[in-house]
Amino acid sequence: MPGITALTILLTIYATGEMIAKKTKAVFSTVLGIAMLLLAGFWTGILPETIFSDCGADKFGNVIAGILITSLGTTIDFEELKRQWKVVLVSLMGVLGAVAGFIAAGCLFGMREMAIAGAPVFAGGSAATLIMTTALKDRSMELASTFCIVLYVMQKFIGVPVASHFLRIEARNFRKITENIQLYRNKTKEEEKVLELQSGKKLLNLPRSFTRPSVFLAKLAASAMISYYLAEMTGGAVHYFVMCLMIGILLFSLGFLDKFILQKTQANGVITFLVTIIIFSNLASTTPAQMLEVLEPLVILSLSGVSGVAAAGMAGARIFRMGTGLAISLGISCTFGFPTTMLMPQEVAQAIGETEEEKAAIENYLLPKMLTAGLVTVTIVSVLIAGVAVNSL
Repeated sequence: MPGITALTILLTIYATGEMIAKKTKAVFSTVLGIAMLLLAGFWTGILPETIFSDCGADKFGNVIAGILITSLGTTIDFEELKRQWKVVLVSLMGVLGAVAGFIAAGCLFGMREMAIAGAPVFAGGSAATLIMTTALKDRSMELASTFCIVLYVMQKFIGVPVASHFLRIEARNFRKITENIQLYRNKTKEEEKVLELQSGKKLLNLPRSFTRPSVFLAKLAASAMISYYLAEMTGGAVHYFVMCLMIGILLFSLGFLDKFILQKTQANGVITFLVTIIIFSNLASTTPAQMLEVLEPLVILSLSGVSGVAAAGMAGARIFRMGTGLAISLGISCTFGFPTTMLMPQEVAQAIGETEEEKAAIENYLLPKMLTAGLVTVTIVSVLIAGVAVNSL
């Protein structure tokens, strides 16, 4: 197939997936739409199995993935993490509980390989999925790779109902205490003022004349390149993508990389498309029989993961004296991440609050916690877990 034709088809599929998500208000996610369209195309023979290589998306996507993961380091607000330290620790406990549930069930039911491959995916999002599917493809572990993709596509349907249920319980309990409404109704604005005062010049800040999209891209590429060579120096002990995240965090804290730098490159749409679409490249060789074969592990391991989150959440709630519903919601945020971590507190506030003051207070109480939890689970911890899992396959 001509390269431009292959690229056009993939872009159209990606755009359709986004439109499906928008029309259904993210009930059906972008990745679910992409997966369904690709599978329909491959299984009917309309799409050739070489569509990813025909347009070069497979090679360029893997190269540019380091840039995307490096940019994730610039989304991490350490001041917010310090202020939300209890949320950070409870979220971490939840993710580790999910991983423990996965591994325990995998060993118990003879699914160890899928459990190790799927645990980082359940614990995070696209970055962890990319790490695992790339490693599994290199090892010719096609069934485990298919399992990771199916889990990645379906995990939102597992986590969202759980989090929504427990956040509603937390919101009702929060609303019963009048002092909570008075304390939180204007809290977000006050915190933003504090964060503005804390920002200042950093060691490696460049002059304003360097604030151009091409410079932002070059800085990201240079950071990813440094990460590659540092990862090589470890002899494979630290995965390249894990090193990208670590270097991204370091160079952001030193001021070399700007906050939310990917958006400033004016190329974030293309980069996100390429990295997202290559996650599904293994679907080209996936058969209906393989899809059916991974359904049983999907149900068993997912339920075990949720059970692990719930157990860890209950323990975290007791240790750090927070609501059990909130603690479980923080942990299960690993299955959906942003923007659902932003939308869900808003929806819960609108549903539970009876006055505008109550709605604002509930949202100000839940929103920073859920955003921080998603950052910890999806952006940071899942990538680190994936780096460990790759060496355990």
